[in-house]
Amino acid sequence: MATLSDILSGKVRTVERSSKVSIDYPQAGEKVHRGHYSIRISAQGASCQVMIDSGSWQDCRVADGFSWYDWTPEQTGAHRISARARSGNKWAKTERTCTVE
Repeated sequence: MATLSDILSGKVRTVERSSKVSIDYPQAGEKVHRGHYSIRISAQGASCQVMIDSGSWQDCRVADGFSWYDWTPEQTGAHRISARARSGNKWAKTERTCTVE
């Protein structure tokens, strides 16, 4: 549990890891092929964003009860996908690493 001094010093971020947001696709261990891929996110909250590797946060589109991000991976190798959803004034966040072939 974070102490007040940790929070005030900036050691603790306002991001919480939670089951309120999950990356459905790509699934753990799934290999993604170069070209178009739609990342699917289940999230409770008004807005959802995705970040690939160390890029900037990008807004997702909403369709069929899920949040989606259209990704066009061209570089092969491991990539970190981060997803976050706003719930009130906090962000719930999750991450997954996938391999692009």
